[in-house]
Amino acid sequence: MGNSIDPKGFNIDQAVEHLSQAIRINTVSYPDYQATDFARYEEFLHFLEKAYPSVNRVCQREIINDYCPFYLWKSESGQGKKPILLIGHYDVVPVEAENEWEEPPFSGAVKDGFIWGRGALDNKQQVISVMEAAEYLINAGFQPDRDIYLVFGYDEEVGGERGAAQAAQYFKEQGIEFECVIDEGGCIADGIMEGLVVPAALIGIAEKSWSNIRITVSGQGGHSSMPPQHTAIGKLAQIIASVENNPMPAHLIMPVQEMFKKMAPYMPGKKPILKNIDRLFPLLKSMLSKSPTTNAMIRTTVAFTMTEGGEAPNVLPQKASVVANLRILHGDSVDQVIAHIRKVNPGMDFEVEKTLVGDISGISPIDVPPYQLLERIIGEMYPQAVVLPYLMAGGTDSRKYAGVCDKIYRFSAMVLDPQEYASIHSTNERISIENLASIIEFYCRFLSAYDYKNM
Repeated sequence: MGNSIDPKGFNIDQAVEHLSQAIRINTVSYPDYQATDFARYEEFLHFLEKAYPSVNRVCQREIINDYCPFYLWKSESGQGKKPILLIGHYDVVPVEAENEWEEPPFSGAVKDGFIWGRGALDNKQQVISVMEAAEYLINAGFQPDRDIYLVFGYDEEVGGERGAAQAAQYFKEQGIEFECVIDEGGCIADGIMEGLVVPAALIGIAEKSWSNIRITVSGQGGHSSMPPQHTAIGKLAQIIASVENNPMPAHLIMPVQEMFKKMAPYMPGKKPILKNIDRLFPLLKSMLSKSPTTNAMIRTTVAFTMTEGGEAPNVLPQKASVVANLRILHGDSVDQVIAHIRKVNPGMDFEVEKTLVGDISGISPIDVPPYQLLERIIGEMYPQAVVLPYLMAGGTDSRKYAGVCDKIYRFSAMVLDPQEYASIHSTNERISIENLASIIEFYCRFLSAYDYKNM
């Protein structure tokens, strides 16, 4: 490790207290920005100043678009080298069913080896871990060999247009390009696929873009005592069923192909098949389509999430609509999805509106030093795990930086069991102290090893 700094020498008790404090600041974001309490965002920014005095003393700090902080840790020796960028976000999703939580969602309670509360896993632990690592390394006398940027978005959960998008635009206008970007993403998990005999450390090298469309059907209004053969809602149900029974075509893209090939040695029963997945994919499509996890890796998915129709139980609605969330695989487009929906519903009359069209993520290479360093660090920390490139079905702020970096990697050094993973965006969100320590150690290793590696 660069400068012989102990990557585990940080104060974990201090980190736990800082994450607890961060969770206690309610930074819920809403699609309607008028509903967001930005006074709490200002409180969070003040908290970062107070909690990390060395970072705020050594780094240049700026605020983009009111609430998106970025820190520049200047290098004295790395002139001419591209900087690296670590990102996260401090906004969180709203809480439902608050009475079902074991600990109040904004308590930051420390109990049974966990820190509890909204944002513990998504994504205040990332912000705190990056800041803890930087604070520790500065205090230990570490000098970076290239500039390091830290940027924390404030509206990732609602699209990232005011935070990460504005930060990326700022960097583009300044002519700043990054050697690599590290963001939240994959973790270390058991059982991601039946037959895999070791844990998998998943590095997201791409993410599916996502968009929303609204499908609207018209029908005959009137009293429900004399309905037509097909009401507006009935027609809409037929459209939904047709799309669910006839999914988008499957195809194999690089991140998924590489994931299966690297997984093959650790799946004894399926090794010959997975090593040749590019050739055998036509035969494997049916099997991969059965699991929601692998199905999402091989095709664009259409999930119907919101419906709107009648207003009274005895009145026929004249219009009925449904919102579909699209997770679009590389090579497909929103227009292709709409064409597919029309194709599988011949003769049906309906309107389609694009309500949101998301960004398209690039596919980051895996034969380059940043990825190889991630592999090495993960191998040192988790020697029992196989490191796999990974296609993320969810979206992150990192996609906003595609214009200033072509090597974007999404990884969180956490070992999550199914219960912990299920708590993200849900009830009883919590992170183990062990996982928090692991993430901080990961960033200590990454930052201090970046230009002191044998590659």
